[in-house]
Amino acid sequence: MSDWLDLLTTPTFEGISPAFYALFFVASVVGGLVGSLSGGAGMITMPLLLVSGLNPLQALATNKLQACVGSFTSAAHYYYQGLVDMRESRAVMIIAMLFGALGAILVQCVEVALLSKILPFVMIIVGAYFLLSPNISEEDRAQKPHRIFLFASMAGASLYGGLLGIGIGSFVLALLVSIGGYGLSKALAHSRWVVFSINIASTLFFVLGGNVLWILGVLMCIGQIIGATLGVRLALKHGAKIIRPIVICVCFALSVQLLIREFL
Repeated sequence: MSDWLDLLTTPTFEGISPAFYALFFVASVVGGLVGSLSGGAGMITMPLLLVSGLNPLQALATNKLQACVGSFTSAAHYYYQGLVDMRESRAVMIIAMLFGALGAILVQCVEVALLSKILPFVMIIVGAYFLLSPNISEEDRAQKPHRIFLFASMAGASLYGGLLGIGIGSFVLALLVSIGGYGLSKALAHSRWVVFSINIASTLFFVLGGNVLWILGVLMCIGQIIGATLGVRLALKHGAKIIRPIVICVCFALSVQLLIREFL
C-alpha cells in the first residue's frame, strides 16, 4: 500500500507525480473535444497543470504546446471539409500570429493579475451573446464584414491569447459571428485557424524561453489529436445544434471557475 502512495506523491518525471500523467492525458482528450467545438480547452487543462505543482509559466507553456496541436488538428479537418477559405482568413491569421507572439513575450515579463480578474466577466458577456442573440445561425449575415473592426478586435483577442489564452477560442468565435457576420459552423472552422496562428506563435516563444515540459507536452498532444478529431466529427454532423449550446456552457462554466479562483 505504501508503494502505491509513494507512486502518487513522489515526483519522478519533470517534477510531476506519475499519477498526474494519466489524468492529463484524459483531460487533453476532453479538452481537444471541447476546443474543436467551442474553444475553451484551457478551462479543462490549465487548472490541472497548476494543481500538479508546476510553476505558472511551465503550466502555460506546456498548455500552449498541446493546444497548438489540438487547434491545428481541428483546423485541418475543417479545411479538408471545405469550410475554410484560406485567402479570406490570411490577413486575420497574420494579425493573430503577430499579436499572439507579442502576448507570449509580455506574459514572461509582466504581471497579468488584473487581466485574470477581468476575464470571468468577459466570458459571461460572450456566453450571454450566444445565449440571447437571435442572429446566430448557419447562414452568413454579412457579404462584406467590417474588416477594420474585425482586424482590430482580432489584434486585441490575439494579444490576450498570447498572454493567457484561456477561452480564446470562444472569444474569436464570438468576434467572427458578431463582427465578421459568419454563420456558426463557418465561424468555428475559421476560428480554429486563427487560434492555431496564435498558438503557434506564442508556443515558439515559450519554447525559446525553455518553459515547455516535453514529455508531458507530447503526451497531451496525442490526447488533443484524439479529442479534436472526435469534436470535428460531431460539429460536422450536428452543426449549430451542438456548437451553440456547448459554447454557452463552456463560457459560463469558465466564468464560474475563474470567479471562484480569483475572488474566493
